[in-house]
Amino acid sequence: MTANIHNFLNERKELWLKDRLKKAKNDAEISELQQQANSKFSLQEWLPDAAKRVSQLSMVSHPSKFSHPSARTSSVIAQVKHAVDGYLRSGNVTYPLDVFGNAAAMDVYKFLSLDLTDQYTVLDGFEQQDQLLKTMIQQESLDFDALRQAFLVIKNGDNSNKTDHLIKQVYFPVEQGKYHLLSLLTPSGLMTKLKQNIDAMRFSDETKQAKENRKKNEHDAYGFSDIYDLTVTAYGGTQPQNVSVLNSQNAGRAYLLASYPPILEKRSIRLPKTDFFAQCLYRKNFQESFVQLHKFMQLDLNNIDIRTAIRNIIQYVIDQVLFKALTIREYYDAGWSNQDYYTGLPKIQRVWLDQIYSKQREDNDDWRNDVSREIARWILLNYEKVINDAFILGTGELIDVKQRVEKSLQQAQEFF
Repeated sequence: MTANIHNFLNERKELWLKDRLKKAKNDAEISELQQQANSKFSLQEWLPDAAKRVSQLSMVSHPSKFSHPSARTSSVIAQVKHAVDGYLRSGNVTYPLDVFGNAAAMDVYKFLSLDLTDQYTVLDGFEQQDQLLKTMIQQESLDFDALRQAFLVIKNGDNSNKTDHLIKQVYFPVEQGKYHLLSLLTPSGLMTKLKQNIDAMRFSDETKQAKENRKKNEHDAYGFSDIYDLTVTAYGGTQPQNVSVLNSQNAGRAYLLASYPPILEKRSIRLPKTDFFAQCLYRKNFQESFVQLHKFMQLDLNNIDIRTAIRNIIQYVIDQVLFKALTIREYYDAGWSNQDYYTGLPKIQRVWLDQIYSKQREDNDDWRNDVSREIARWILLNYEKVINDAFILGTGELIDVKQRVEKSLQQAQEFF
């Protein structure tokens, strides 16, 4: 279990001796250098020296030096819980902590990162007071507890909230006249995990073989995946180790994924001549939602899961209707409804769908009440037309759906 520690010290010793032996003039100097190396890189001397230098390093989850190499902030280790919320974020991805500090002390971090067992590192061994590690250190007449306390300093925050003018900052409003000053830090472990996954996808042996098979026009059982329009960013210039350990391991490179808004094709959007609901909404596009809604309504159960499922389906249908209205407003010039061809369109629908009425929509909420009622009526009516044995839905259901539409309109009023 401790073989990795001895191999590490031997490698450090050989590296230290390499250039010095070349300059040695005689056997006596060579012998003296070898004795110095044996002493310098023995556990008895190297460990106490490393314990002194470890205070020059800090373990963090979000380093500040990605924003600027000279930035100095608090050492942040984010404690974020895992949640099945669909977000790629800290807490939902497992990755190692990063380290920044004096580059000359990085050999101490490499030592602490050595595998002590298949399950944990040397640093974990100090944390858990591993008996084998403790025995090895005590056999060298060293104080295990003192060394443990010294090495664990690397994970200690400074208990401050210190930011830096070199960090990108945002004033975030929390209530009237009050703000939080947010300093934007980089989740370097998350960036590293993303790079590792993309590199594995694009450059693995399986991918190389699949690409070779494609060149030869040969069948490949699995094929390969790729990501286009990647942007590569660089941190730290010629000295990526000055930013952080993970940045150095990645040669200062990180990936940015392309982020594009959806492309809505104009040709698929039909302008309503007399009625938006009859001419722009196609019942068959909502059929699956109405079938699922009916299945849940048929269940002889009344619990939170069933009610939530019904609400979600209705909300989905509402969102699809509103999205269709947004595409009309987004892709046609303001004032289109004033053309003679569209004079048969009800005024309330013209106010809702034409960007020329944006000021009127802001100043008067009456249109929202009327539109909500029309959407709710269309949903209930088309549910009954799609389902042969549909439940008879009355005023209570109409009011409930109308209220949900109004809430959706209010939440997205910058669009609707």
